[in-house]
Amino acid sequence: MQRSAAYRSPGPARGHSHTACQPATQTDQQALISRLASLPAFRKANHHALRLLATDARLIRLRARQHLFHMGDTAAYFYLVHMGSIVLYRPCYNGDNKIFHTTMPGDLLAETTMFVAPCKYPLSAQASLCSAVYRLHREHLLDAVRASPDLCYSMLEGMASRISQSLNRIDLLTISGSAQRMVTYFLNIYMRQRSKSLVLPHKQNVLARQLNIAPETFSRQLNAFKRAGLIDGRNRNLALLDIEGLCRAVDLPPPRYPATADANNALSGSSSIPGYAFSSCLGEMSI
Repeated sequence: MQRSAAYRSPGPARGHSHTACQPATQTDQQALISRLASLPAFRKANHHALRLLATDARLIRLRARQHLFHMGDTAAYFYLVHMGSIVLYRPCYNGDNKIFHTTMPGDLLAETTMFVAPCKYPLSAQASLCSAVYRLHREHLLDAVRASPDLCYSMLEGMASRISQSLNRIDLLTISGSAQRMVTYFLNIYMRQRSKSLVLPHKQNVLARQLNIAPETFSRQLNAFKRAGLIDGRNRNLALLDIEGLCRAVDLPPPRYPATADANNALSGSSSIPGYAFSSCLGEMSI
């Protein structure tokens, strides 16, 4: 994508400025080990490996708009989001910043970066609201992977999945028409949220940039869908009123389940639109 997300970072210019960085208590460590064990990346890790990952963990608290790290910083740690939300972005030449992902509680942050040499963060990370993350040591992760083939396989599986997500992202962004990209993305959210009432993960102007659409084009096309009675709502809350009609309007095949079916029932399986790989990577990208 050439255009950048309209997101300005008013935080400190460089360096870390955590509100608080405290050792995890024994109770916190047990909760952290349980949380790590539930994550797909570490589901094959044994208890020894999990304890090693949690060794010397620190709970970092961040104020809203405070940075966790900046692009280019030496990456000695990866993180687990405990509460709040962290925005991953890259500064752009025009003063705006391109948002790549917004993490939520339970998300890992920068775990794949730990395997790169030289190890530097490829994106900047900033709290979008008051947040807390567990800081975990890179060397402990590398030691755990060296000692456990099962954990190594699990990590590789996660990386392979992200490569697949990246291919889906390219597929989505190379759909010729901006209207098709919009509808494809809305239907992906529909399937993941299991509701025709959508909650967009970002403001519309930020989402437009992620879809490589000019914000004014995104707004104009969305208003056209509304005038046609296909979509309703405002800001980050939209409602899909006529899914089949929306697909016809942009020459996409409709979902395999009937558009009139109840969303919760219709989406209980793995329905998809044939011929299009829906990209969840706009909401699930990791570094």
